[in-house]
Order: sequence, then structure tokens, then C-alpha cells
Amino acid sequence: MLDIGFPELLLVTLVILLVFGPERLPEVLRTLGGWIGHARRSFTSLKTELEREIGADEIRRELHNSRILEEAKKVRDEIENAGEDLRASSKEVDELMRRRMAALQAEDQAVSDALPDAVADADADADSKSKPPEAPSDPDLAPEPPAEESERADSELPSSRDSRP
Repeated sequence: MLDIGFPELLLVTLVILLVFGPERLPEVLRTLGGWIGHARRSFTSLKTELEREIGADEIRRELHNSRILEEAKKVRDEIENAGEDLRASSKEVDELMRRRMAALQAEDQAVSDALPDAVADADADADSKSKPPEAPSDPDLAPEPPAEESERADSELPSSRDSRP
């Protein structure tokens, strides 16, 4: 606080004694002590009130922060639960997709096993249709129609084989 040593106190006491005199000196010192005591009490009460307010503010901040932390923890838990649910759903979808792909592959295999000749014939037909036939100069050298057309033509005509014994 104030850096007042003994020589300074002695000087202040001498000035007060000369100004007020020895008769009024006890009364002046009593009044001065009352003022100093009142200032100390006021300062102490102000200090305690400020500490109480600061402490209350700190407590309010701590409570507010703890509420925020609790809410953040709840949100984090909800996000983690949602992530676990999403992972489980993803695994279920993956399993369903694998099953569906296996079923489609089995179906494709069954179809390709059942119709290998039809696919080969269709490929041959597609190749023959994509190439334009060359016109023969001699009608006796004309190409024979494809096997399917000749069979169809034979089935439409009365067969001589049916009339044989």
C-alpha cells in the first residue's frame, strides 16, 4: 500500500500536533480513526460482495458449461447410435445384394444351360441376316435356304413320307 516509514510518521504527527494543538489532538485522532475504520469496513464489504458475485458468476458459468457438456455428450451418443444403426443397415443391404446377385447369376446360368443351341442358332441367323446374299448368275447354283426355313417349308407341304407304308 503506502510506503510510509517511521520518519514520515514522526513528521506527520508533529505537523498535526502543531496545527491542532495538544487539547484538540485526541478528538481529531478519534474522528480520523472512525473515518479510516468506516472506509475499511466499506472496502471489506465491497470486496466480499464482489467475490460473492464473481463466485456466483463462476458457478453459473460452470453450471452452464456442464449443461452444454451433457447436451454434447447426448448428441455424440445419438450420433454414435445412428452410425451403428447405419452400419448394421449397410451390412443388411450388402447381404441382400449378394443374395440377389447370386440368384441372378444362378438364373442366368440356368438360362444359358437350357438354351445353348438356341443362342448359337440365333447368332448364326444374325450373322447371315447381316450379310446381304449374293445373287447367283446361274439359278441352279442358288444357295439353299437355311435349315429352319427348309423345315418350315417341308412341314407346310404334304409329306410324301406320311403316305409311305
